[in-house]
Amino acid sequence: MKRLIVILIPTVLATALPAQGTWSLERCIAYALEHNIDIRQQDNQVAVRQAELLRRQLDHLPSLNARIGQEFNWGRSVDMQELVIVRNKLTRATGASLNATLTLFEGFSRHFARMAAGKAVEAAAYHAESLRDALTINVTRAFLELMLARQIHAYTRESYGTIVQQQQRTASLVEAGSQPKSALNELEAQVASEKAAMVEASCRVRSAQLVLSRLMNLPPDSTFVTDSSFSEDAPVARIPVMSATQIEDYVRQDARTRSARSAIEQQEYLYARSRSAFLPTVSVTAGYGSYFSSSADGTFRAQMDENRNPSLSFQIGIPLFNTGQVLVQEKQQRLSLQAARLEEEKALTQIAEEIHEAAIEAENCFQKVLSAEETLQAVQGLLDITEARYNLGAATALDYIVARNNHFKAVSDYLQAKWQYLFQLKLLERYRR
Repeated sequence: MKRLIVILIPTVLATALPAQGTWSLERCIAYALEHNIDIRQQDNQVAVRQAELLRRQLDHLPSLNARIGQEFNWGRSVDMQELVIVRNKLTRATGASLNATLTLFEGFSRHFARMAAGKAVEAAAYHAESLRDALTINVTRAFLELMLARQIHAYTRESYGTIVQQQQRTASLVEAGSQPKSALNELEAQVASEKAAMVEASCRVRSAQLVLSRLMNLPPDSTFVTDSSFSEDAPVARIPVMSATQIEDYVRQDARTRSARSAIEQQEYLYARSRSAFLPTVSVTAGYGSYFSSSADGTFRAQMDENRNPSLSFQIGIPLFNTGQVLVQEKQQRLSLQAARLEEEKALTQIAEEIHEAAIEAENCFQKVLSAEETLQAVQGLLDITEARYNLGAATALDYIVARNNHFKAVSDYLQAKWQYLFQLKLLERYRR
């Protein structure tokens, strides 16, 4: 799913925020992406990996150190002119030096460490993207569940108002002697039943709203004025079948796949780095220093100029024996690389299964919608006929109540199927991005 532009909303108004304006699905998703704690933690982890990458990049630069020292000696000292020991004389010595060390070759260890750090940044960034994708799906599901709950609640209120009117009409007919007392009793029981259904639907609305609030990191008592972008009257069309090429392309571009691939490349570089420990290292060190001593003749400037000491050295380090630590580390990195490859294989299989399951579920939901719509039309016609016959006294109250209950179930089944299908549409849109 395309990344949504995050809407900047002050967090100090978080409690009153949902009541300000109409909340669309896109706005809910944007707000959730901005305020979700898991995503913020992962973004922080990306920043940590970036700092590690910068450190590895700076490792390629030579080290440069400067030293300046001042020494005072009240005991024995050496007369620099006569080269004899002088007792109980204060002597002062000043020294300064500058040293630079550059590693010329260390088996490309620093290079592999830098490349591994770069892949770690990629893996963390792709993981953050996968968290955003998952949150988008969860918010979409919760939003549609809230829409469904509110529509069912609206229908139960309407149905309750209708049955109350029918109860009042029946009460008048009972007083007039046109209907038996049992008809009124049956309708009173139906009124109580539909009132309970209305209360249950109201509880479902609050539960759905709580789920959405949690995903958006909002207070539990937040309210939502949602838009009417989704309507149960919208026409239902069959979802085109995804081709094998489309599925393969999505699996390859999914953030989880790319994160797993970056993790493999990171482990490959770390494995190469562990093997580089078997190779020798070559480094060069250059230095420049001088010193001044009060026990020697000459001014400070003259001595510092006369005692200059430039140096240049090359070192070669050859690993011979280190108690097997390099061998063990190399084996551990090889096993870590194998584990990363297995994780990629697992991710590829899981994503492909998710797409196939989503496609199958979408087709199932499509068939359920068609079946539920057909059933609803038939039950609606039966209810209209039964209600007319009851009003004319040709049907009993029990016949009317049974017809109403069947109609309520048909409406509920249709709304459930329709909203589930809408969710599958949104889910497959993500897979087709």
